[in-house]
Amino acid sequence: MKTCHRFLLTLTFLICSAVLFAQNKNPGVDSLLKQGVALNDAGKFAEAITKYDEALKIEPNNMTALYEKGYTLSVSGKADEAIPCFEKVIASRQMPNAYVALANIYDTRGDFTQAEKYYTQGIAAYPNYGSLWYNLGLCYLHQKKYEQAGAAAVESIKINQKHVASYQIYGFANYFQGKNAMALLGLSNFLMLVPPIQQGRVASAIVKQILNAKPDAKAEPMAKMQQEIIAKAVASATVGKTDLKGADSVSLQLKSAFKAINEQSAQYKSAFFEKYFGDFFGALANSDHMDVFTRVITVGLWPQENVIWLGTHIDGLKTYDAWKSSQTRVIQ
Repeated sequence: MKTCHRFLLTLTFLICSAVLFAQNKNPGVDSLLKQGVALNDAGKFAEAITKYDEALKIEPNNMTALYEKGYTLSVSGKADEAIPCFEKVIASRQMPNAYVALANIYDTRGDFTQAEKYYTQGIAAYPNYGSLWYNLGLCYLHQKKYEQAGAAAVESIKINQKHVASYQIYGFANYFQGKNAMALLGLSNFLMLVPPIQQGRVASAIVKQILNAKPDAKAEPMAKMQQEIIAKAVASATVGKTDLKGADSVSLQLKSAFKAINEQSAQYKSAFFEKYFGDFFGALANSDHMDVFTRVITVGLWPQENVIWLGTHIDGLKTYDAWKSSQTRVIQ
């Protein structure tokens, strides 16, 4: 778990540069903003700020220019100067990403009270802006508020089912609570969406660790129940089977675990988990795609073996991708 915490603390906060050039009626301001963004991207922060200041002289209330100035100040190590910029943008109620940017500054400093304040204010104003929910979840995760982190990740997923990092937060948040069934499906979903070469080892290693874990007798009832379901499923998965390679063994274990979790998913007291995760992975376990799926999500563990295997199963990979795209997942 300590390794996972160190990994999580290295995650980069989402501060997105979102220039809304179409809103600028003045061509001169439009040009200055584009120049400023290009200079910022080139690491020429002082020159970028000069361009934003020129734009603000023409249009003092241009919130895009003010936001971009704050963004550049923030990434160039001048967070104290960035804060007033973001506060003015927030007051204009025009750009939800200003809440994210301002809260990120406090989050990075470890001032979680202020960070939570701005994330939650932003959510109150823009409840369907997924980046606010995601970053709030990350903030909770840094504080080891795992239940709240998982709940925030769920809201982010509901808004954008393709937001890969939200599944990672959901998986880690449940893993740190010992809720291994929820963690397993969350991290499996994360690994399913991440290009194999970008997976790294952390999430796939935790998946393998969950499959090999013994139930903790001292765990909370919900966690203990989830651990026992997986342990029993895994124990029966490879009975009588010998000479299995790593990925082949994991494929059988995952298939058995997915089926068991889905069959008992009503016990988890989460309609979202039951329908969105349980039903999908239950269907996957009953399909012909488990071998391909397992190879995809364990590239971080056995890169050479799995890349070679996938290279010789291109048709199977295409069929798996088509099946995955055809699935309708229910959100409750």
